[in-house]
Amino acid sequence: MQAPLRDRDPRRLGPYRLTARLGRGGMGTVYLGEDGGDRQVAVKVINPELADDEAFHERFRREVTAARQVRRFCTAAVLDARLDGDPLYVVTEYVNGPSVEEAVKREGPLRGGDLESFAVNIATALSAIHGAGIVHRDLKPSNVLLSPTGPRVIDFGIARALDASDGPTRTGQFVGTPAYIAPELMRGEEITPAADVFSWGCVVAFAGTGRAPFGGGSLPETINRVTAGDPDLDGLDPAVRDLVARSLAKDPADRPAVKQLIQALTGEDEPPATPPTVALPASEPTAEPAEVRAEPAPAEEEPEQTEKPAPKPAPAPAPAPAPATSVDSVPPTRTAGPPEPPADEPTHPVGMPAAARAAALAKRPSPHRNHGLLMVAVGAVVAVSTVIGVLNLPGGDRTPQDSGTTAAADLGDGPPDVEDEIFDDNFSDEGSGWKTATTPAADASYRDKKYELHVLPTTTRTTAAAPVEKIPDSQLIEVKVSPKDAAGEAGVYCHGDSGYAFLLSRDGRARIARLSSGQPTTVTTGTVPGLRDGDNRLQAACAKGEGGNIDLAMWVNGKPVASSAATPPSEGEPGPSGLLVVRPEDATGWPEAVFDDFSLCSL
Repeated sequence: MQAPLRDRDPRRLGPYRLTARLGRGGMGTVYLGEDGGDRQVAVKVINPELADDEAFHERFRREVTAARQVRRFCTAAVLDARLDGDPLYVVTEYVNGPSVEEAVKREGPLRGGDLESFAVNIATALSAIHGAGIVHRDLKPSNVLLSPTGPRVIDFGIARALDASDGPTRTGQFVGTPAYIAPELMRGEEITPAADVFSWGCVVAFAGTGRAPFGGGSLPETINRVTAGDPDLDGLDPAVRDLVARSLAKDPADRPAVKQLIQALTGEDEPPATPPTVALPASEPTAEPAEVRAEPAPAEEEPEQTEKPAPKPAPAPAPAPAPATSVDSVPPTRTAGPPEPPADEPTHPVGMPAAARAAALAKRPSPHRNHGLLMVAVGAVVAVSTVIGVLNLPGGDRTPQDSGTTAAADLGDGPPDVEDEIFDDNFSDEGSGWKTATTPAADASYRDKKYELHVLPTTTRTTAAAPVEKIPDSQLIEVKVSPKDAAGEAGVYCHGDSGYAFLLSRDGRARIARLSSGQPTTVTTGTVPGLRDGDNRLQAACAKGEGGNIDLAMWVNGKPVASSAATPPSEGEPGPSGLLVVRPEDATGWPEAVFDDFSLCSL
C-alpha cells in the first residue's frame, strides 16, 4: 500500500526521485521512485544498522551481484544498486499489482487452471533463481506479486544476506516467516534449494485454500507444526494436492526437485534440454568468450506495492531492463567444423557442382522511417560449408568459385536492393500487433520500447510472427537483436514453422537452420566478425533461386556471415516471417533476447 513520504524520508537517491512509501521490512524501507525517464521503480533502502555490519555488507554485495544473473521472467528485475556509500540501496522494477496474500484475502482462493498456472509460474521462477546460485529462503505469499502478465517472485537473496548479520533479524530467531519456511532452517541445518520447494508447497497451498498449511496459533505452535506436524491441505484442488504434499516432506531428500515440479505440472516427460558443445578444430584458439553481462533480476520488499485489485490480463507493464551497458571488447569467435547436411534434404540444385557460387550484391539504403542509412563495409570472403549453393538474389551477379570441400563465398557489399518495404516496427507502440505474454509464464512482451522473447522450461524455442497479412516470395528481414543468454540463439525466420531460421549466439557463432517440430536442423554455419556486446543488426534474405530452390543469406552488422541454397519448405503462399529464440539441444537455462527496429521488405 502506498503511503506519503515522512519528514525524515529521503526525497532523492542518486538519479531516483522518491514519491511514496511502499512498505518496511526486516531489511529496510521500500520507496516508490522514478528514474530520469519517469519510469516507476522500487527503491529499497537498507537499514543503517545493517549497512554498518561488515558481514552483512559483504553478503549483501554478493547476493545483489547474484540476483542480477536471474532471468527476468516471473521475477522483478534488479535495475541498479549502490553497494558502497551511504545509504545502501537496491533499485528494482516496480511491479504494479497486489501480493498473492492480498488478492486471496480480497477475492478468495485460486481454482482449477488459475491455480495450476500459478504453481507453474512460481516453480519456474525458483528454477531461474536457483540457476543463479541463490536459495530464496523467504518465499511466502507477500513475496509473490500479481503483475498483469502473471505472478512475479520478489526478495530472493535478501534473507541470506540478512542471515549473515550479527545485528537484529526478524521476529524471533528466524530469517524468514515461520509458517512458510522449511523445518531444516529452524533446526539450523544446511540450506539447499529443497528449502524453497517446501516454501513453494506452502505458498501454493495458501493460494488454493486461503490459509497456510502450518499456520494458526502462537509462534511455538507454528514451529511445532512445521517441524513435526502434518499440513492442513483440506480443500486444496486434487490436481495439485499430491505434489504439494510431497513438497512438504520433513526430510529435504524426500521432496521433488524444482524441475520435477515443472515436469509434473506441465506433463513433460523429460527435463528441458541444454546447449550443445561445439567441437573446435585443433588449430583454433580455445579462448573463452567475453564475459556475459549480468541481466537484471529481482529484489522487492515484502509489503504491498499498490492499492489496486488483482489485475486483469493486459499489456505488459512499463518497467524495463537495466540501462544499456557499455560495449566490451569484441568477444573471440569460434569456428565449428562444417555440419553434414541431412541426407533427405538437398541444399543445392541437383547436378550443380559442389563448389559454391556467391552473389556480389549491392545494397541501397532501406526506406525505414525509424532506421538511418545502413552504411556497410566492402564485401568480405567468408568460409562456409559445401552445402552452399548459388545465391541468386535480385540485383546481384554471380561469380563462380573453384570447387572444393570448403567453398569461399563473397557476399559482396551487403544485402540486395529492396523492392518495397512491407512492414517496419520500432516497438514503441505496444499495440502494433506482436504477440504478448500469457500465463503460465511470460514468453513474449513489449518492454521499454523494445520487444523481448523468452524460451520457457516446457519448450525449446519461442517464435513471434510479424503482424503482416501477405508475405512476399522473396524478402529481406532486418532487426536489431541482443541475445541475453550464452546458451541460447536468437534471430529471425522466414516461411513459417517449416521454414528457415537465421540464428546468432553471444559467442559469435551464426547459423542458418531448417525449422521443424523439433530442434532446428543446421544448413550452414558461420562466424560473426566484431560481434557487439549489445545490439547487433541482423539481416536475412529468403529469395526464389534457380531450379525451384530458395536462396538464403545472412549478414550481421553489415558483414556477410553465411549463405546457402536449399529446398523450399512447401508450395503455395509463403508462411509467416518473424522473430525467434532457441534453446539448442543439450542446453540448460531459458534463453532470452531483446529486439528492436524490425523491418520486412520485398526483393
